Amino acid sequence: MFQKNNDSIGLEIGDGLVKAMHMRCSAKENRLLGYEIVPVNFREGRQGIVNAMNEVLTRLALNKKKHKVNISVSGESVMVRDIHWPQMADEEIRKALKFEVERQVHYKTDEIVFDYYSVLDKTIAETKTRVILVAAKKDLIENYVSLIDSTGFLPGFIEVDTFSLLNCFYVNGPKLAAEKTIAIINIGMEVTNIDIIRGRIVGLTKDAFVAWSNLIDALPEDVELDFSDVTSLKGVMGTDDIYELSLFIMNALSNQIRRTIEFYESQGRDTVEEIYLSGKVAMYKNLDKYLQNILGLQVTIWDPLANVQYDPKLFADKKIKEQALMLAVCTGLACFRSFNINLASNKKEVKKSKLMKFVNQNKILFYLVSIAIICLIGVWVILSSQLKIKEVNKQKLLDQNQKLEGILQDIENLKQARFTLQQHMQIAKALLSRRIIWGKKFHQISTSLPEEMWLTDLYLKDASVSPAKSQFEVITDIGGADSFRPKDTVQILIIKGTAFSKASDNMLKIINDFINALKYNQEFAKDFSTIELKRSQRVDIGDRAIMKFSMECVLK
Repeated sequence: MFQKNNDSIGLEIGDGLVKAMHMRCSAKENRLLGYEIVPVNFREGRQGIVNAMNEVLTRLALNKKKHKVNISVSGESVMVRDIHWPQMADEEIRKALKFEVERQVHYKTDEIVFDYYSVLDKTIAETKTRVILVAAKKDLIENYVSLIDSTGFLPGFIEVDTFSLLNCFYVNGPKLAAEKTIAIINIGMEVTNIDIIRGRIVGLTKDAFVAWSNLIDALPEDVELDFSDVTSLKGVMGTDDIYELSLFIMNALSNQIRRTIEFYESQGRDTVEEIYLSGKVAMYKNLDKYLQNILGLQVTIWDPLANVQYDPKLFADKKIKEQALMLAVCTGLACFRSFNINLASNKKEVKKSKLMKFVNQNKILFYLVSIAIICLIGVWVILSSQLKIKEVNKQKLLDQNQKLEGILQDIENLKQARFTLQQHMQIAKALLSRRIIWGKKFHQISTSLPEEMWLTDLYLKDASVSPAKSQFEVITDIGGADSFRPKDTVQILIIKGTAFSKASDNMLKIINDFINALKYNQEFAKDFSTIELKRSQRVDIGDRAIMKFSMECVLK
């Protein structure tokens, strides 16, 4: 896949911190270019969050015109619903959701923004489509967008924490068997994100609210929390309140995880075999062993940056390895995308633009077929007219031969007429051959055209005169017959079009592959001295991009 690497910015507000990561990502590699973590001064209220966001983005030295900021949301205003429907296309799902969404989330559609992720789950039934509906209160989304606007940056996509966690695990987590069912748990200071998956099938996503911050605020700074010996907290600062609070929170967390897993399994799903743990609280000593003993499942701590490439020297002073466990959501926002969930307020316009692109693609195909038909009709008309001219001139030459047989001047006139006739025949053959070639050329161009590309212009131009002028000029021979004489020019076939790809850096490769396909097609290239790209231009449409191009094929 030929592409300029995509720069992506992920920003997470959580755990009393603002975390930002700058990555250069592709399907093959995610490279960390920079990351910053700044604590939020909550005494300043909303402005404290804006100040922390400004600080991390300023430290990353980003371009406000070039870079967009991706962000995720969570909380009671975020709703994730699992819907089972008969198998249907995306367009049918969109129409059905318009009537289903209010019943599922119990809010009016004008009060929420929503998106969905659909997957054919063969474990349910071959004819069923699972639709995971993701919705959020519109005022929540607008609040996050206004936070980004306050920094001077533009918002990228907006998704929910649990899907960011999933995206991070799919890109950077361990490779597991497709039939294995696992739980991914990211334990933060305020929210615990829980995802249950089987291979690439999303089974359940949930946010649990566990107040770990209350425990950390109560702990003295010099006390290290070790979950293998919580009783050591007894008597700290002359009270057992911290010990009792830690037990209460640990039991609340383990009970929440157990109930979530039991609910999933009660739906007739597969049994959860293992838990993968991350998050700031997962950094505390022996928490994985404590949960393993309580839940009776294998608990493995996984590194969200395990497969992310970076230069250790650039981050030597940032304790990246020590802080990696609490970067799962932020990494999921910045790395290569496995999901296309977007709760941004301009989502409807984006989908509308995609629909318009699809319609325009079909129009281009229709136009190409129409052009091909017109060209074939033009070939037939020109061929018929040339054949008629040939017959008329031949008859005239026969008459002149009979009248001027014994006269030298008549002989010279006859020679001239024969020479003119030969010219006409050569031109007629050339025109006939060239028109037949053009029919083949158009077919070869259309078969080489990838589905990510469409043509907007296809025409011949003359290299020495204006394209509006005729390629041939009319002259009159001695006998008064009209003939055609080609001018001394070079003809060029101009091909203009547009390429599109979800991965925007793939567009130039698509254009180059199309040009190479024409060059290596011997039937197409044999009549051209050169086939090359003359111009390409990237054009942004909303938060998507297309690439326009122009190429020239010079006739021999």
